[in-house]
Amino acid sequence: MTPADRRPRLCLLPGLDGTGRLYTPLLDAFRGAYDTEVLAYDSGRFSGYAALVEALEPALRWHTDTVLIAESFAGPLAVMLAHRNPRHVRAVVLAASFVSAPLPFSRACAEVLHRLPAMSLPMFALERVLAGGVLPPALRRELDAVLEAIPVEVLRQRALAALRVDVRGQLATLDLPLLHLQAGRDRLIAARAGHEIVRLARNAQQVVIDAPQFLFQLAPVAAADEIGRFLKRASILEGARHDS
Repeated sequence: MTPADRRPRLCLLPGLDGTGRLYTPLLDAFRGAYDTEVLAYDSGRFSGYAALVEALEPALRWHTDTVLIAESFAGPLAVMLAHRNPRHVRAVVLAASFVSAPLPFSRACAEVLHRLPAMSLPMFALERVLAGGVLPPALRRELDAVLEAIPVEVLRQRALAALRVDVRGQLATLDLPLLHLQAGRDRLIAARAGHEIVRLARNAQQVVIDAPQFLFQLAPVAAADEIGRFLKRASILEGARHDS
């Protein structure tokens, strides 16, 4: 295989759901331009970000030209994986994500969530937070099916971990290209979380996309195009082609 034939290997890290099923719109938007792999998490239990790193590292070590793509909850996970595997990860893309304190008063929110019993939020509330309104019917059905399959306690533990995580130190040491896609209409994660990523990273770019928290699901073509442009600017793999 010549360098001109090589294509990026994109490893997609799912958000809070952990299944990767909600990545279908983005994968469709890539139109086969890249080799992709979704690294799903164990839906039956959650032991923290560090345990996820241990579980996913073997998938990275088979390749040396991996681009990590992470949304929301998975942003800190991508930073930890890149920090521990610098010879295997070439670049990182974060979308509507964070590296610490994703919400105002995150510590206080974590204490409240820790004391509450595990419970599911009503779909109308999730739609408002994640989509800024009503989800398209197909995406709503998929989200409903995903949430039905995952224990509420697992989702609660993941949310708690996200509220308490702090990988700013690891991010500051990364010497690789990083793209942050900011959701311009995000009602969940404050814009300052994206500003913090760009401020701390050594080689970061940020692009604002007019979308809610569900950026990859509701603006997949715009996201795919920005990822393609980022890969070309960073010369990750010169042979990659992406129509934009």
